[in-house]
Amino acid sequence: MKYNNTQNSEEWSEIIKNSPNPRVIMMLSGGKDSIAALCFLKKLGLDVTAIHFIHKWCSDIPTNEAKRICQQLDIPLKIYDFTNEFYDSISGFTDGRPCALCKKNMYQILIGYLNENDYGWLCIGDTSNDRTTIMRMKSYISEHPDETLECSTYFGSEMGLKLPDGVKVVRPLIALTADQTEQFLKSIYVSVNRINSTGDKYFEYHREGCFIQFADMGVPLNKELCDMLKEYNDTITEFARNKGILASIHMPSGFIVTIPKGYENEAMEYLEEKGLAVDKEYNESNKTKTFNYSAIVDTLNVCLLETGAYRKLFSRFVERLELEAPYMQIIQAEKNIICTAHTYNAELKIVFDFVHQKSFIFYMCDLKSHCMKDYSFFENLIIELFRTRKYKLLS
Repeated sequence: MKYNNTQNSEEWSEIIKNSPNPRVIMMLSGGKDSIAALCFLKKLGLDVTAIHFIHKWCSDIPTNEAKRICQQLDIPLKIYDFTNEFYDSISGFTDGRPCALCKKNMYQILIGYLNENDYGWLCIGDTSNDRTTIMRMKSYISEHPDETLECSTYFGSEMGLKLPDGVKVVRPLIALTADQTEQFLKSIYVSVNRINSTGDKYFEYHREGCFIQFADMGVPLNKELCDMLKEYNDTITEFARNKGILASIHMPSGFIVTIPKGYENEAMEYLEEKGLAVDKEYNESNKTKTFNYSAIVDTLNVCLLETGAYRKLFSRFVERLELEAPYMQIIQAEKNIICTAHTYNAELKIVFDFVHQKSFIFYMCDLKSHCMKDYSFFENLIIELFRTRKYKLLS
């Protein structure tokens, strides 16, 4: 059956209802997007069950929200504790945020669950703000012309994963922005308690996840670090919830980020009041602001070189700038590394000078390109990926 990207919810819900197996399993994170998607399915009268994954280092808030909303909507909820599988997949990881490993691990477990249970559809709460996912989906759909963003068989094919035969994915929110998703929740009088962490992207739309994403790049993940991330971030997000802001702390560095900016010192004091030590010097700033797209980072973690994590940092810079299909090159001369990526209208160059523990960043882009970001985005990206305020913006 062929369907197009403009079809409304009644059309794709009818596709599900009229399919050989209309039963839906919902991946429920407990955040606003997945809860909105679950409410959407219930509102349309679909037969839905929710599955929620937990591990010992995640916040309790999303789990409590998942339980609350499923009880409110009378939806069956399965909670799967995958602590052992999760730790096995991330142990020793040095590239900071291990979300891709975690996601693949969850998806593999979910595929096993789907093989053992009778479901025809899997629901995921992706929205139009999930641009990286949509880019991958569009590439996949180009080879599957009878599928759309709303209804497809796309499910982590880039990770080598495949859904069981006969199962498809529905993404009810894929045409909605984050703001529109929140408006939908308000329209049905559903409020969602958030963790109040900065999430996986600091300065734009983000999804809150577990606290392990705040591990410093270049530092191997182990149980001690996971425990530290849990303790510190539980405490700092408690502070954030009291203030009505977002806050997170990276470990073991102790680098604090608050949104909006300006609460860092107060957050530090709160942590210390709770008996948690923080390096004040590490959170000091010496930035000088000018108006261009180049910068010097004055502190560079040597672990980035020792573990090769600079490669992941560079690739994330490329991804966050949305450079589509760039030509990429990495040249290493002992402790100096030059990373370049360019398309027909944009070029990024990052020089890692591990001799002097500095990094030089240069970004050029056509003004009319979709890769053109405002100046604050460029500055915030340095903070997000290098996790330091010791940098200078150059003219």
